[in-house]
Amino acid sequence: MERIISEQDRIKRAEEVIAKRRGTIPVKDININSNDKHITKLTKIFIQTVSCMCIFGIIYLLMLNNNPIVENIRKVMSQDTDLKKLYDYSNSQINNIVEWINSFNEDSNLEGKIEDVNNEIVENNILENTISNDIEENSSDTGIGGSDENLNLSQDEQDIEYIKSYCSIIVPVCGTVTSSYGKRTPTDIISENHAGVDIGANEGTEIIAAMEGTVELVSSYGDYGNHVKITNGEVSTMYAHCKEIFVNQGEYVAQGQKIAEVGNTGRTTGPHLHFEISRSGRTVNPESIIEI
Repeated sequence: MERIISEQDRIKRAEEVIAKRRGTIPVKDININSNDKHITKLTKIFIQTVSCMCIFGIIYLLMLNNNPIVENIRKVMSQDTDLKKLYDYSNSQINNIVEWINSFNEDSNLEGKIEDVNNEIVENNILENTISNDIEENSSDTGIGGSDENLNLSQDEQDIEYIKSYCSIIVPVCGTVTSSYGKRTPTDIISENHAGVDIGANEGTEIIAAMEGTVELVSSYGDYGNHVKITNGEVSTMYAHCKEIFVNQGEYVAQGQKIAEVGNTGRTTGPHLHFEISRSGRTVNPESIIEI
C-alpha cells in the first residue's frame, strides 16, 4: 500500500538532499546548535555566580577570624574619599609638571651658558698667570730681601748686612788690633789671607762670648791651637790661640759669658786672640761689624 507523504515532509526531504549535495548544514542542525549556544551561556552565568558566591564566602570567613588583611581592607573602605581634595592635588601636580617643562624650555640655551662659564674660567686663568708673572718679575727685580739696593751689593756686603740685622755682636776681649782682616805680607808664621783680626792682650786675659749661641767646636788641633767656635743660625764666631777654654761642645752660652783666656797656642808670634765672624762658612771683616 503506497505511503502518503504530506507536502511539508516532501519539502523537508528535498532540502535535506540539496544540503547534502552542497555540503551545508541542514536546517534542523542549525536549530540544535542554537539551542547549544543558549545552554553554554547559561552555564557561564552559573559558573560566574558560583564563583562570586565562593569569593564572598571566603571574605566572610576571613572577617569572622579577624584576619589582618581584612582589617586593612576595612580601614581603606571606611575612609571617605574627598573628590575635591583629590582633584586639587592632581591639578597641583599637573601644574608643577607644566612649570618644570617651561623652565626646561627656558634653559634650552644651556650649551651657550656652559660656553660662557668656560670663557670666564679661561679669563680667570689668564689673569692668574699675569699676576704670577708680575710677582716673579718683581721678585727677580728686588733680589735678596726684596730690595733693589741688595741686588747691587756684593756677597761680602750682603753677609755683613745680614749679620748686623740678625744678631748682636760685641768685642770679645779688651786689647789692640795687631793684624787686620784680609790680605797681608806672608811669612813663615803669618798667612797671606787673614780670615779674622788679631787682638793683642796679656796671656790669661778673659775672653767673653761675642754673641749668644751653641758651642759647635772645641779643639786644640792645627794652627789655631786651642780654639772654640760658637754658632747662632747662619752666623758663627771663632776664638783661637786660647790658653784655656771653659765651655764644652754642645753647650749653650750667653752673650758676655766667659768662655776662655788669651793664650799663645798654635801658630803665633805672641799672646793674642784670633777672632773671626762668618756667615754660612764665609768670613767677613769683624771691624765692619764691631768697633775694636
